[in-house]
Amino acid sequence: MLRFRHFLLWAGATVALACSCHKDPSEPEPAGPADPDNLLLVVGNVSSYAIAYAGDSNNAKGLVTALKNLTGADLAYYRETEKTAFCEILLGKTSRPETAEALSVLGGQAGYVIRPVGEKLVIAGTNDVWTALALHAFQRMALQSSDYLSNGSLIIPKTYEHKQPFKDPMLIARLLQMGYSFTLRATQVLSCPGENGMTVAQGAASDGSYFYFVNRTSNEGKSIVYKYSMSSLQQVAKSEPFYAGHCNDMTYDDTRRQLIIAHGQSEGKILTPVDAETLSVQPDVTIGMGSGAITYNAFRGQYAISQGGSTFYVTDGAFKKILGKTRTDDHSGYTAQGMGSDDSYVYFPMSGSKDNALVVYDWNGNYVKTLSIPLTIESESMFYAAGNYYVNFYSKGAQLYRIDPVYAYKYAK
Repeated sequence: MLRFRHFLLWAGATVALACSCHKDPSEPEPAGPADPDNLLLVVGNVSSYAIAYAGDSNNAKGLVTALKNLTGADLAYYRETEKTAFCEILLGKTSRPETAEALSVLGGQAGYVIRPVGEKLVIAGTNDVWTALALHAFQRMALQSSDYLSNGSLIIPKTYEHKQPFKDPMLIARLLQMGYSFTLRATQVLSCPGENGMTVAQGAASDGSYFYFVNRTSNEGKSIVYKYSMSSLQQVAKSEPFYAGHCNDMTYDDTRRQLIIAHGQSEGKILTPVDAETLSVQPDVTIGMGSGAITYNAFRGQYAISQGGSTFYVTDGAFKKILGKTRTDDHSGYTAQGMGSDDSYVYFPMSGSKDNALVVYDWNGNYVKTLSIPLTIESESMFYAAGNYYVNFYSKGAQLYRIDPVYAYKYAK
């Protein structure tokens, strides 16, 4: 701390050498930084930095509020396409080369990084939500640490780096685990209209490379599984017509490389496996519990099964029951549909007249939270694959939507 105070005396005398955050881009840049080893973000309640942001402006507003409260400095902020300055905090996935250089340490994975590049401090995530989480980390590790902030001064060593890459992001699960309140945004990905009367959308699943949809006829007499490339969004194969009852839900079993279709309704104890590569239909499997919704999680090697919005079962890979509970959520006004999962949670899409609910349970059968999907078309099935969450809806065939969390950083003491 003594070293920090001595440094502040020197920094206060030299802060005038730092560049202006309102600098005209046509003007020559300063000959050199005020300090070769540190970023003098704020010195004695005064800052020569501005915040250049990309994406959600609320993240920038949150950072301005945090710095104002903790240092007394009121930083200007602007969208990164509007202007530039020599000394900036680059927030979010900007087009600046410094941001690209900082994000490169993530190795192409999702996540965030906090890192000085030249005279700029990069705080960036691979999307707006990851940037918000980066700001929470910056508050926790820098703004609330006397190693970097003291007496109205915020000084970050140029060697500072904090990165959080995630091979499998599971972003909704992470936000739930952190206790943050967020909303959901739905973006349409593709349509699978079906054919020859098999246009009633039901279950959907993915193996990380392909999307699979099971559409049936209105009288439940015939069904077809359609296979779409996740990269081209084009249909690449389809099964022969077969019978699987109501086809209420479908999941992908990574271990056995099979699609498992839950008949549902009066045939709740019957499952139909389909080979994911060839789309050949396998002999039916009879299980010891009713299933109108089913999901498989490879990390756990387990299935979760439910029927009618009232039961919650967990089984092993051979459908031997491990856990059986009654659901405790109040979903009056909504219709139970299928289910999906990630490593931490099980998600039940439920259709309603004003929106669709996404009811969240943990793998121990405990109710966690209900989220709202801002769509009124009927949800059918849900799954997590290749880093994203998807919900399948029924409207003139299958309509697949990606479901993304929406969250911005807010300063809180």
